[in-house]
Parts: sequence; C-alpha cells; structure tokens
Amino acid sequence: MPEVSPVPVIVFRAYSGSNFHYACFSAAIRFEIKKATTAEVGGAIQPSFLTEPTLIKHREGESVTLPCAIRNKGPYIVVWKKDRRVISAREVIVARDTRYSLVDGYNLRIASVRPSDQSSYTCSLDTEPLTELTHRLDVLYGPVVTTRPFGGVLVLERGNQARLECSAAGNPKPTIFWRKQMGLLPSGEAQHAGSSYTISEVTREMAGVYECVAQNGLGRPEVGTVSLQVQYPPEVEVEKSVVYSGEGFKAKLICFVFADPPATSVAHRSILVGPLARATRERCSRAATVPSEEVLGGTRHVLTIGPVQMADFGTYSCQANNFLGTASGRVVLSGAPGQAHITSRPIGTAPDSYQLSWEVRSYSPVLEYKVAYGLGKRMNSSTENRSASWREVLVPPTGSEVVGDTLHRQQIPLTKLRPATTYELHVQARNRHGWSAVSDLFHFSTLARGEALESRSFGSSSPRRRLHPVLQLLYVITFLLVPALIAGSEGNGA
Repeated sequence: MPEVSPVPVIVFRAYSGSNFHYACFSAAIRFEIKKATTAEVGGAIQPSFLTEPTLIKHREGESVTLPCAIRNKGPYIVVWKKDRRVISAREVIVARDTRYSLVDGYNLRIASVRPSDQSSYTCSLDTEPLTELTHRLDVLYGPVVTTRPFGGVLVLERGNQARLECSAAGNPKPTIFWRKQMGLLPSGEAQHAGSSYTISEVTREMAGVYECVAQNGLGRPEVGTVSLQVQYPPEVEVEKSVVYSGEGFKAKLICFVFADPPATSVAHRSILVGPLARATRERCSRAATVPSEEVLGGTRHVLTIGPVQMADFGTYSCQANNFLGTASGRVVLSGAPGQAHITSRPIGTAPDSYQLSWEVRSYSPVLEYKVAYGLGKRMNSSTENRSASWREVLVPPTGSEVVGDTLHRQQIPLTKLRPATTYELHVQARNRHGWSAVSDLFHFSTLARGEALESRSFGSSSPRRRLHPVLQLLYVITFLLVPALIAGSEGNGA
C-alpha cells in the first residue's frame, strides 16, 4: 500500500434553523458527514404543552393559578412572562413581586390578585422557534369612582353654570348616575343617569353635596362626592317684622343671615333719631347678643333687650356683609297691642243679635277697643255703600278678662241686626302706645226668624232651613193619627 501523507482535517459544526450541520474540510475538498435535527440530539423528543390557552376570570383579592403542564420538557428552560416582563426562569422567580410563586411544577400562582394584574401571561420554552402557551387573566373588581373637579369641591358665584363630572373604573363596566345628598336635584329628578350633570344657573338653594354613584353588581355601589358651594351676597330674613313688648319686659329680635362666604359681620342697629335714640343705641350695643346659631344654609342671630324702656321702642336693623355685598332686615319693637283674634263662633244664636268675643295680647293696659261691622259682600256688592253701611263701636275695657298679665279677653253683644244675614267685622285695640293693627276680616251670620240653632250644619257652606210650620203640623198629625187608625181597623175586623 502506498504511503499516504497525513492531511489536516478540520471539522465544523454550523447551526442553521432547527438543524446542526457537521462538515469536514480537507484542503479545498468538502465532505458533508452529518445533518441532524434537534429532535435527534441526545435522542430527545420535541416538547409540547398539555394545557390549552384559557381566559381566566377571578375577583379582586382572590388567588389564581395559571397552569403550565409540559410533555417532554427535555433540557429546555421554562420562562413565565407578563406581556414582555419576565416573571420566572427555570424554577426561580426573578420578579420583585412577592405574590408570585411556582406550584406543582411550572404552574404560576398569583396571590391576592389586583386590577393591575389583568394582562396576558405566557409560559414558554427556549426551543427554536419558541414554544409558547398564553393565558388571559381577567380581574373582576367593583367600581372605583373619580370625580371632577378632583378636589371634590366646586366653588361658583350665583348665576354661573355648574358642571359636575365623574368617571368609574371597574370590571364589568359600571353604570353611573348622579343624585343629591339631601332632596331632589335642581331639575326635580331623584337621580340623573350619566357621568355628568349640568346646572345652567346656580342659586344658593342648589348648594350642597352631590353624589356620583357607580355600580356593577360587585359589592356595594361606590360613591364619589362633589360639594357645590355657591357664593352670593348676604340675604337677611327676620323672624317677625314686628315684635310686641312692654316696659319692664324682655324682647328678643331675631334675624337669619344667609351668605357665602359667611358674613364677616352681623349687627343689630337702632334706626332712631333724637335724644332718646342715643341712649337706645348705647343700650343696644350693650344688649345681649346670642352667639350665631347654625341653621339650614345660614345663621340665626338674636338680640335680647331687657328690661325694655320707653326709649327702646322703634325700628331696628339687622345688617350683614361679605365681600360680595351688604344686606339688612328691619324689625319694629312695638309697645302697641298685637292683632286681635276673634274667638266667637261664625253662626249666631239669634235672628237680630250676635254675641262677639275676642282676645288680644297687650303688655300695657288696654284703653279701648274699636269694633267695625257691616253687611257682607253678598248682601252689599257696592264698595261705597258698604263703607257707608258699616258701623263703628268704641268699647271700653270694662269687664274684660286679663289672663297672665298680657292676654286680654272681651265680649259684647251686637244688636239690631237683620235676620238670616251675613256680616263682616274687624277689631282694633289701643293702649298708651297706640292702636293695634286691624284684625283679619271675620264673617258671621244671624239666624232666620223661627230657625233653631240645631238646624244649622256647621260643616256645610249652606245652612239647612227648618220646614214651614204648616208642613211640620201635617207631619205630626200623620205620625200620630195613622198608627191609631190602623190599630182601630184591626180591632173592628176582629
């Protein structure tokens, strides 16, 4: 055999696609020795998943396990990813979130899932190409409400437009409606569907807390609030425009102030002139002012004067101001009697007279009364004739009853009246401070001649009249005689 010179042999392994290529080179001659697939390397079989891709739904706070069962894993590395972020490689959790863990092999467990965990999760092996299994995690959670403005407070001046807005996250998607904490919405609705609610022109009555309610069937509805604050200049209301009192008694003057921002100052001032006014203003400044008391939408202010002196009677002003304006309300402190109240019944007991009774509150002795009465509108439609036909009677306080030092009761008979007639009247009282206001108009009626009071129906607008005397006699005869005649005929028949 001829001698063969040794020739250098170079063996290359090239990686292309899923195959390894082995080649042997000697000088310029190339001999391909082997071509093998990965399935044949080490006698391994291509790996595959036993689990199908799944949409997994779990409530917030629950724990979930994403399955990844592998057949013929071989030497390949198992990697879990959330979107593109790596969670684990081989058996090691590389993510910082401690809620992740691998259980029963390569199944990924997530403890106490959150809405932010909602995503796609992929279990992959580093084959070429990659072998992947992707699950979709859907986290169910109750509504989360966000209101606008974000601070939860909307401050507007009166007359401007208000727009309340909110949004709600949740799975399933929540439904949203607006309501007001106390009362109805300005539109008159109990609730308004939608993520926004608009008020075209706000008033102070519309101020309050508005609620955005979101619900999707998971847990309790979520509520977000917006406090609507309406700014407006002060508005002053007095409890009584006239307060009656007397010397030696106490008097309370009360006003209510509504303002936003709250009134910076509220004061009671005497609106009087002359020497007495100076003394009254000094007493007013020293009078007891009760600290303001919160009422619905405003404050209550009380000025107490006592014991009242002669110089204290007059007009007082309750004044309030803020940076938007100033307002005032007036109260008269009067020593005159209050308005009389008629206490007698509206239907008389006789055809030509009527017993009138009334009461009036006066802190000073009553000096006299004035009673004015005349025909009612139906009896006399002419205004001029009505005035002329009215009578005025001055009544002294003789015989009046005084209850508790201030309540005065009096009664008098009105005579020479027409039968079956309706009258109108009013009463005034006078003490040393002057006449009272005229009482409310009172209507009374007299009986018809021969009419008994019991025949009147007090609950009806039209009185029932008695039958004519002749008809009454016929009814009586019939009632008495008919039974007797019947009894007599039965006796004769026997």
